[in-house]
Amino acid sequence: MTTLSIEHPSTLVEPGALARWNPSVKLISLFVISVALLFVWEPVRPAILWVVLVIVALTVGNVPPKWLVMAHIPFLAFGSGLFLVNVLTRPEDGVWIGAALAGRTLVIGVASILFLTSTDPVELMRSLNQNLKLPASMTFAILAGYQLLLGLPREWQTIRAAQLMRAGGARRSRSGKPKLTFTEARRLVFTVLIVTLRRSERIATSLESRGFGLHPRTVYRPIRLRPCDVILGVMVSALSIAYCWPWM
Repeated sequence: MTTLSIEHPSTLVEPGALARWNPSVKLISLFVISVALLFVWEPVRPAILWVVLVIVALTVGNVPPKWLVMAHIPFLAFGSGLFLVNVLTRPEDGVWIGAALAGRTLVIGVASILFLTSTDPVELMRSLNQNLKLPASMTFAILAGYQLLLGLPREWQTIRAAQLMRAGGARRSRSGKPKLTFTEARRLVFTVLIVTLRRSERIATSLESRGFGLHPRTVYRPIRLRPCDVILGVMVSALSIAYCWPWM
């Protein structure tokens, strides 16, 4: 039985120049780009911005072309749905509006891919706590939930192996792998859910006993907010707003 795991996109890509950008400023810049796109109701500007972001992803972001194409699939599916809905419900300008909405989706998709592949989740939570002064109880809780998410495939595999051992064998498919029936899948999902809830309860108790969030804490490796990070964030945000502004 092969080992299952969930890996964050930042671990699948060689760190590039964007990885050195402060995570909090990077997140704010992504939010500004997403909001600025709300003012665009034609498909040309989103298409140009998408091409620019794809070039950035392939060069500065070090995102492999194959991985970038695969990551586009959910955004392409959602954008196609928006396009078809507008084409069918807007007889006059449905194609134009639908293409604009689909273009928005692809731009936000590429920007999100860039953010995920260049940002370590642990560094992001530490930056939100240190630079944006979010409560430690919130950021550490998100980190704990993230660690639980990473462990779900391994937990699923362990419980499934225990079920097969207790059952003394299982029906196998043509490929030779044990077949998972609906009843077994339902029990497996329920067991994984219970185990995860118990583990999250233990983590919450541990965090509470250590006093996270009750008073300021010292950090071993602080996340620095450099002037160049702020300048780059202001430039990206200003250019996004200027490019997407309705008067253009």
